[in-house]
Amino acid sequence: MDDLKKIKIFCIVGFAFVCVFGSLSHFFYDWSGNNIIIGVLFPANESTWEHLKLAIFPMLLFFLVGAKFIKNENYIFALFITLLTPMIVIPTIFYTYTAIVGSSIIWIDILSYFIAVFISWLFCYLILKHEPFNKYYTISSLIGIAIILVCYLTFTLNPPKNFLFYDYANNRYGLK
Repeated sequence: MDDLKKIKIFCIVGFAFVCVFGSLSHFFYDWSGNNIIIGVLFPANESTWEHLKLAIFPMLLFFLVGAKFIKNENYIFALFITLLTPMIVIPTIFYTYTAIVGSSIIWIDILSYFIAVFISWLFCYLILKHEPFNKYYTISSLIGIAIILVCYLTFTLNPPKNFLFYDYANNRYGLK
């Protein structure tokens, strides 16, 4: 199988995996009896920040497994952009439409998740099929991935008192 076909399959399967596993992961924290380890990895409340985990950790998991199958010089850069995209797209859609209509609409929230995941995997595909980028992209991406992971671990356990981290459904910040 040629590399381009492998990349297409990788991105299509990745999209499907993140959509399904990410959607299910919305419930993992409650199903675990509020286990702190599960809460660090998966959404632990209804804040915007925690909902970004629906995409981030399933994508990271898929990329870790996929590294065995895709040998590509742009792999780390693709991972970084794929992780970063939902962090931009989901809050942008959410805060834009809620500013216009005045409240959250669940089907738009769900749709925004799928749109963000789709855009992420589209970027992944474009990056992986591109000629190799400069090595500085990989170095910068490794730093960016580390920052994302440190932020998720830190801000779940010690969320800043900011609207992005506030769980409006339960009127609180952080873990239960």
